[in-house]
Amino acid sequence: MKKQLTLTLICLMIALGLNAQEVAINDSIASAKKEMKIGVRLSPSMNFFDYGDLSFAQVASDFKVGFGAGVVLDWKLSEFNRARLEPYFEIQNVANNSVNPNVEAVTNFNNFVFGLDVIPIVLTYGGKIKPQVSFGGFAKYYLSTSQETTLNGNTVSNFEPNTSSLQYGFNYGIGAYLGKRMVEFRYYQSLNDFVESSTVPNSINQVQLILVY
Repeated sequence: MKKQLTLTLICLMIALGLNAQEVAINDSIASAKKEMKIGVRLSPSMNFFDYGDLSFAQVASDFKVGFGAGVVLDWKLSEFNRARLEPYFEIQNVANNSVNPNVEAVTNFNNFVFGLDVIPIVLTYGGKIKPQVSFGGFAKYYLSTSQETTLNGNTVSNFEPNTSSLQYGFNYGIGAYLGKRMVEFRYYQSLNDFVESSTVPNSINQVQLILVY
């Protein structure tokens, strides 16, 4: 019930964002003050599992570096508010590391992802340098996933957990527009598990450094 409600809220947010962007396009025809810009998006990332209340003892996540590239559609809605739509491809690496004293079990996942960020709320203020905060939702479709598990340093060949092909959730950002460019730190909070049929919560969370040219 909770996941259904959360998914409904995300869908509503995406619908509102797309509607706001459609309004912005229509208004831009009548008003020169409203505009859309298209930029190139580069995004190095830090990826990790969130195990909820279990992360303090039973399992832990190693931080892994990833990278993404795509485009940004950026609408100016008013002097202080913008909206963005950001499709991108991403190489996402993430690792699970057990915390048992006598067993060292590590599973590395290498994912190739298509992502879409819908950000209907971008608040800005300033001149050529405009500080900004953003709030929106995201969905990521996993085009491919490879994995490797080691037990005390030895590769385990018969361990292949089923993984979800879709991740979704909220994102929160803080940064600045620097003229025609933008820099933003963005946190991605996933709301569903990556490894399916697991008794341990295991959503993938992420911090991205967004660079737009």
